[in-house]
Amino acid sequence: MRELSFRVRSLGSAKPAVPAPEVLGDWIRKHTGTTADLITWEVETTVLSQGSEVDFPAAGGMWYCDRICAGFPNVSDHQISGEFDFVSADIVSDCGIVSKMRKGCWWAVPSPQALHLTDGYFRDEEYASEEVVDALTRVCRVMRDAGAAGHLLLYDDAPDAIDLEHFSGKRFLRYVPNAFLEDVLEVQRDLILSADAVPHLAELADSYDIRHVYIAEPTVDVLAEVCRLFDCEDVFCAGIAPESDQNAYWQSLAELRIQVRDV
Repeated sequence: MRELSFRVRSLGSAKPAVPAPEVLGDWIRKHTGTTADLITWEVETTVLSQGSEVDFPAAGGMWYCDRICAGFPNVSDHQISGEFDFVSADIVSDCGIVSKMRKGCWWAVPSPQALHLTDGYFRDEEYASEEVVDALTRVCRVMRDAGAAGHLLLYDDAPDAIDLEHFSGKRFLRYVPNAFLEDVLEVQRDLILSADAVPHLAELADSYDIRHVYIAEPTVDVLAEVCRLFDCEDVFCAGIAPESDQNAYWQSLAELRIQVRDV
């Protein structure tokens, strides 16, 4: 019986577990004379775990918030204390490393909402939100100039209206909680959703023009269900690697198969 396989899209990774001191020590010695730090190690480690079985790799994850916020001198402990100046050297260095490791690699970064910045300077919530969006737009532009192929914006709550207006085009994809899938479909045709949201997919497909479907943490049964609604060529496995055994995680996603008879 013929089987169907699926391409794999990375949605980034959890922050990898810190290795044994001797392993990290060897890595540090190899990077002597550079500006590499622990975040550099985390970036390299998460990309190395994504082998050829990952068709659309992505560096980073929610934890890359630390690097982004460190690039804003007037942000401390997630509080805005001045204008959004941006020091890009470390982020540019990260992007250069990744582009050499994996051509066409995307980046998973926290969305403006998921940066969880509080206003201690502008004294105007709406204006502060606009400034955060503008600042992250600038970060993404610098990253693309340094080799990033595109950006996956990660959310843990509702996207702001101004956010939905700013980040558009084929170089951006949003991954939002299930409650906000319709908000995303107002501005993009490619949908990332968790496996437990698939029962609502038919209803979404009736209301919106969906081109590609990326199922996060899918099972064989979920993939078969989605392939009854969409051409299997437009269905992808997706996920965020856990902090340990990241190589095995990506391989397990790539090995998922369904029988043609089940579609």
